Amino acid sequence: MGNKTGKIFSILREAKHLTLREVTANEFSLAQESKFERGETSLTIDKFLLLLQNTQLSLDEFQDFYDSYSLSEDYTFHDELREAHRIKDLNQIKKWLHYWKEKSEKNSDKKYFKLNYIVSKVSLASTAGGKPTKDDIDVLMSYLDLVEQWGRYEIWVFSVCQHYLDDNMLDYYGTEIFDKSSYYKNVHQNQQMVIRTMLNLADTWLNRKKLEKALVCLNRVKTIEIPIEFFEEAITLRYLEGHYLHLLEDPKGKLMMQDCAKDIEKYGYTQAAQELYEEIYDLGEL
Repeated sequence: MGNKTGKIFSILREAKHLTLREVTANEFSLAQESKFERGETSLTIDKFLLLLQNTQLSLDEFQDFYDSYSLSEDYTFHDELREAHRIKDLNQIKKWLHYWKEKSEKNSDKKYFKLNYIVSKVSLASTAGGKPTKDDIDVLMSYLDLVEQWGRYEIWVFSVCQHYLDDNMLDYYGTEIFDKSSYYKNVHQNQQMVIRTMLNLADTWLNRKKLEKALVCLNRVKTIEIPIEFFEEAITLRYLEGHYLHLLEDPKGKLMMQDCAKDIEKYGYTQAAQELYEEIYDLGEL
């Protein structure tokens, strides 16, 4: 563990005005730490975790800073694919599709290149209003079934393809996701991804008019308890609860949904608010 990791840790240490001696706590030499921060040598995992502890940094905080600072390939890919899908930018998705296709062909032994290629295909089909092939969905589901503990990557893969699962598979994964992501409570970004996935599941069930299934997902999100800084997720939960009430023919439902759109608009998210207004209008009267 060295090179970019050490250099980024150096930035964080200096930002906290901590000395090399303070972060090493005499557990290993200052020279070794100095070389690590210059990217000249590596540290064992135990020593690196000690550094984080003495710097009062959690591992997920460091990871977030590392991703933002280094703009790692996967971080950029996930972020850009999500945004391209939201604004229906087919050209951007095609760029990633060709990129991962080429990498997977040149590196056939690296399964993640192939998985990223398939995810890009699914995203392109979804964004274009089409439907991905059953074979592509089966490959992704087979991969997820083999992973005992889901991290960010697996949660992300599932979120991309969940809309194409039948009711039985959707119900199965909706139940399994908490077990497969058992450490999400201790990792901030994983927690956010699990919340978003459960909200997306609830939305899918509502669109399929499966109200009992949708309610289970909404209640699971409440069990997690959305942190105050997850503004978007909190608004989405309230919006989906309104949709649920609307489908129960409760007049308060549409009012809740409209209030959410107004809140989004008030905070400057004009386009997102307009999308919600259009969705509410399309619901019509029950």
